[in-house]
Amino acid sequence: MLRKTLIAGMAFFMVSCGNSNKEEKSTGIGSAVEGVSNLKKMSGAAEKMEEQSNALKKMTPLTNDELKAVVPETLGGLKRKSFSAGALGTTGLSSIDATYGDDTKYIKVGVMDGAGETGSALVSLMAMTLSMDTESESNGTKTKTKEVNGIRSVTEDTKTDQSVRSSIKYLYKDRYSISLDGEGYTLEELEGFMKNLNTSALK
Repeated sequence: MLRKTLIAGMAFFMVSCGNSNKEEKSTGIGSAVEGVSNLKKMSGAAEKMEEQSNALKKMTPLTNDELKAVVPETLGGLKRKSFSAGALGTTGLSSIDATYGDDTKYIKVGVMDGAGETGSALVSLMAMTLSMDTESESNGTKTKTKEVNGIRSVTEDTKTDQSVRSSIKYLYKDRYSISLDGEGYTLEELEGFMKNLNTSALK
């Protein structure tokens, strides 16, 4: 059931994206082939994630103290400005968010534990997204699924005359959804901060 729901949802997402870009030139056969390829990858990922999701539902989410170990007081030389743990506790999710830097140039780190009913569903959707080969550009923002430091990730890189922003989202151990958002940092710089996360603390 989960497999069918995930595939249907992601297929609808792909069709919606295509309809929103009608004014852009279509690559015709190339776009169709890419779409079929992504659907096949989604199907394979859905089978794997259905098994993983069932396992995650039976797991106990990490405590706030366990999650705090992932976001140290300093990250790549930047001091931790703030953090918030367990903010999504009312939904059964275990998560932590931390900000490094100052008010104008900073890095935001988010970690969500996929254990439990709600967390497992969100991780499954993220896994489906990562299974596809996608690339787009709009209003100065480039979005792409690719390998970052050897990990399959969804990246965004925005460069305008006024600002520079970037983000990296990925899964760790098929359980934890991790995100890094950089304000004032390029994607290449953000990749360096990604290496400094203490993911070894995640069991």
